[in-house]
Amino acid sequence: MNTNNQIACLYSGHKLHDEWMLYISLRFLTYSPRYPLFIKTQNYTLKTANHISELAELFRLRHHIFFNETGITDDHNLDLDDFDSLCDHLVIRSNKTGEICGTYRMLSSQHSSKFYSQSEFEMEDFLKSPGVKLELGRACIHPEHRNGSVIDLLWRGIGEYANKSNAQYLFGCSSIMTVSPVMAKAFVKVMTNQQMISEQFVIRPRTNYKMNLSRIRGEDFFEEKFVISQIPSLLRSYLNAGAKVFGKPALDKDFQCIDFLTILDLKEVNSSYEKRYFKK
Repeated sequence: MNTNNQIACLYSGHKLHDEWMLYISLRFLTYSPRYPLFIKTQNYTLKTANHISELAELFRLRHHIFFNETGITDDHNLDLDDFDSLCDHLVIRSNKTGEICGTYRMLSSQHSSKFYSQSEFEMEDFLKSPGVKLELGRACIHPEHRNGSVIDLLWRGIGEYANKSNAQYLFGCSSIMTVSPVMAKAFVKVMTNQQMISEQFVIRPRTNYKMNLSRIRGEDFFEEKFVISQIPSLLRSYLNAGAKVFGKPALDKDFQCIDFLTILDLKEVNSSYEKRYFKK
């Protein structure tokens, strides 16, 4: 069976056209995870995606969450980029429906020297430092499954993957759904006051992603308690685990959000997270 027929069979029931053939990389046809995982709980099962049809399912979920829910228009009904074929993809399925309800992608410095975060941030100072680094990205959970059980299972998957890949650092872009410079400056102020920001590594947004916050005024109108409440639950859980934010936020115009480069040194992880998720 030729490659086009293989792809057509995988997507039977979905309208195919030429741009799909270009959009789906042939690299996925021989895709297999580097570190297979499998964790089953009462309501959910976490595993690593291991087939192109499973990848297509999670790419459709990502597109639904990232584009449909935000109102951003797009010509495709899949969300994927050049890094997806290099990554391992965690998927969480509902035991009741069998459908993918959550996903996260992982890219280890043991297998790549280039990362998605570099498209937004200058971060060579961090990347050249010792220790295996694991980039986490494209976090996506279906609205009907945004609960403690799924978040807990996601952390279990991250912990097991970090152990298998001998990672010392977890890092990635943490998104907040605003493009307001005033709110961006308010987040920086509150995070600084709460000692959430570190200067251990020299990290800054690239030119096309910079926000000029120096002349912005009005951040003091927002109470600290309100600003903290606007931090997304996933970023908040990283900060609770001991992660730090590095540098100023990057403005992601494509996804209409601001991104903070977040790094968690697993040698300094919160003791409760270490015992539950990262115990060797």
